[in-house]
Amino acid sequence: MTMKRKNKIIIILVTLILVISGAFYWRYRVKENEKTLTIGLYTSSSWNVPNGHQYKVIDYAIRKFKQEHPNIKIKYESGIQQDDYRNWLSEKIIENKTPDLIIVPNRDFNALASEGAFKNLSSFMWQDNIKNSTFYASTLKAGQYGGQQLALPYEANPTLMVMNKTLLQKFKIKTPSYDWTPQQFYKLCHQVTYSNTKKKYYGVTMNYNWQDAQFAYGAQIFNKNDGKVELTSDRSRRAFALIENIVNDQSTFNVTSQLFDKGRVAFMPLGLAQYRTYTSYPFHITRNNKFLWKCTKMPGMEGIKATPIETTMFAISSKAKNTKGAWDFMKLLCTNKKVQREVMKTNMGCSVLPAVVKSTQAQKILDEKVINFHNLTIKKLDLIMKDGAVLPKFKDYNDNLEKLDYKIQNALKAGNLETQLFNIQLQVNQSETN
Repeated sequence: MTMKRKNKIIIILVTLILVISGAFYWRYRVKENEKTLTIGLYTSSSWNVPNGHQYKVIDYAIRKFKQEHPNIKIKYESGIQQDDYRNWLSEKIIENKTPDLIIVPNRDFNALASEGAFKNLSSFMWQDNIKNSTFYASTLKAGQYGGQQLALPYEANPTLMVMNKTLLQKFKIKTPSYDWTPQQFYKLCHQVTYSNTKKKYYGVTMNYNWQDAQFAYGAQIFNKNDGKVELTSDRSRRAFALIENIVNDQSTFNVTSQLFDKGRVAFMPLGLAQYRTYTSYPFHITRNNKFLWKCTKMPGMEGIKATPIETTMFAISSKAKNTKGAWDFMKLLCTNKKVQREVMKTNMGCSVLPAVVKSTQAQKILDEKVINFHNLTIKKLDLIMKDGAVLPKFKDYNDNLEKLDYKIQNALKAGNLETQLFNIQLQVNQSETN
């Protein structure tokens, strides 16, 4: 055998050894990755309510997951506050250490989705026969971007309209029906405000804002195609007129939740988690409310979905090392009824599954520690969840909304919103093109 041929054989053998070694190493790394699942979480409540059991639901879900996947080790970094979470996650993305599974607050979803941070879940859902009807429509749509399902809903916090029933009775005003309109809402606020000459009582707190009014009339203030602001449509103008009338009637912009607590305001929008906290023992007792509470859905025109709903979601990182494990655990968190009941019980928000909300167990959860006259039925909560409004989906939505809110609030305080609408629209749209 010639030296040349020997060298050729040696090169081939070395190449084969390297290829086989590489294949074994790759397979080893894949198997190692499949044994570990990393999750990005924050410690505080999504809804800023007291929660002494930050990881209770996750740890409960991990125990259930381990029963089916005993070889997978789940890791999450504890102690990250919600306010710090976005920066923490951004650093992980830059360092290429993104967790496999990521909790995503409503306000961060658009920006992260636009940057390609998440995997499309449509094929996973199809393979496991998870239908859209499994979830409340608005919560599922919260995780959609660019025609793709990039996140599944985990927990929701719908806005309720809370009312001081005692105050309404004082002025001989009937409590509103479930399907009340913005016009009926304003009429009741006006009655309360003008039924007392010394202006000691008010119609609604200042946190019923211009965005709630836009939802009530079904106005689209952002163009679906390019995100441009549109404030001068008939629906938008009617919504702005509603807010202006309320502010003018009350002769003050600063009708706070503290005034509602003192029994001096008829209506106040409040998230479900806050409502459950405020009306339960011991928080209700410490707030010293001496009037009857009642709640209903937010006012809206017939056929309009007018309820703002914040939704916390889970998404799989586009760079996930254990995609299958991430999907299986996400599926458990978001579609398992026992886990979703635990979410509702521990986190004070609402399950994203109609099957859970409409169950007798859910009614027991809502009634737990609640003072008797603060009854919220599962039937009413189900109707409220079905009334969820869907927010626009473009990258700069939150930034644009902040700019818009600043200008509209200033115009409201100055008392010239109606005449400023076109200028505000022009200024916000021009700032986007510059």
